[in-house]
Amino acid sequence: MPFYKSLKNATKRDRDRTILGIERIREQLTQSNFPRKTSSETLILGTWNIRNFDDDRFNYGPRLNESLYYIAEIISRFDVIAVQEVCADLGPLNRLMSILGYKYDFILTDVTHSSLGGNQERLGFIYDRDKVKFRGVAGEIVLPARLLVEDGSALKRQFSRTPFGVEFQSNWFKFLFSTVHIYYGNNSVNSPEYARRVDEINKVAKYLAKEAKASEANHILVGDFNIIKPGSQGYDALAKNGFQMVRNKEGSNRDKTKFYDQISFLSRKNELQFVDPDRDDRVIHFFESVFRDEDFGVYEPIMLKMIEKKLAKAQKDLDAATSKTAKKKLNGQIQSLEDARATTASLREYYDEWRTFQMSDHMPLWVEIKVDFSGAYLEYLKTYKP
Repeated sequence: MPFYKSLKNATKRDRDRTILGIERIREQLTQSNFPRKTSSETLILGTWNIRNFDDDRFNYGPRLNESLYYIAEIISRFDVIAVQEVCADLGPLNRLMSILGYKYDFILTDVTHSSLGGNQERLGFIYDRDKVKFRGVAGEIVLPARLLVEDGSALKRQFSRTPFGVEFQSNWFKFLFSTVHIYYGNNSVNSPEYARRVDEINKVAKYLAKEAKASEANHILVGDFNIIKPGSQGYDALAKNGFQMVRNKEGSNRDKTKFYDQISFLSRKNELQFVDPDRDDRVIHFFESVFRDEDFGVYEPIMLKMIEKKLAKAQKDLDAATSKTAKKKLNGQIQSLEDARATTASLREYYDEWRTFQMSDHMPLWVEIKVDFSGAYLEYLKTYKP
């Protein structure tokens, strides 16, 4: 469980509100029968796009301290989780890790400096060192010339955000854990941007499928694939390259309609055993517990105070700006903030987006697998002939 000592430094109002949120998350996970961590028998792994963590480039942040406690409470239920959209400044992540405690560690990529969709983001993994061992191998996936991504034009390219893979081991289970944040573009299936998205999925799956043939490890591929729904082109790109998908009845976005986030496996024979394989509700819909619709009144003064500070800073920056581009951007920012606080209705609309920058607009997706094969190995040894 996370460490809560630093909550002593919060005001009583903030501390009490945070404690209630943590308790609701715990109750939600208990009621949904989210699995309990075991010492060595099973592994709980997952993926979570933690929206824009945490540089306030979209002018809805920064995150409140209480949000870090909620995020830590969720991550602490995992043995290892892939994360996307971690930003350049690692200060917020280090604050999160201090709440998670000494048992947890992380490994990340550098930021992706790409003008074609990279957004200066990092990919990586947060893991419980008591349960998961880093095997010393980590690397980004760089495509050979024959596999470069296509979008229907003459241009061929690498990934917008380079996929990242790390070798881990948990008990008997060795696995190469890879995570992606696939290019989005737009959802028009006839557009070159959509073609590029689908080809990125196809190329990473094809590349890893080939690597798996020469590997002693199981391959797990997760992340934000920007897949619209099961059966769509992106979804098929994973399946046709041999990856077994973890199926879920609901989407992992805030309104449960999009299947952007996926967990898939390409495993060695007899080495992938799911706990509760027929389960189809593997998404943690945290807005049922924190930053709920009915909590708008609680956060109204907090948002108004934050907007006031942002307006003061934007006006100061505008007074000092010299370029037309900077002035136009700042004027737009000021107008947007003024519009947000104009009425209760407009602030409610702002709240619906603001809370996704406190938590995320993606929900964590999880699966539990068996990692203790000792009994099966003993049975094998009974018939072993050297």
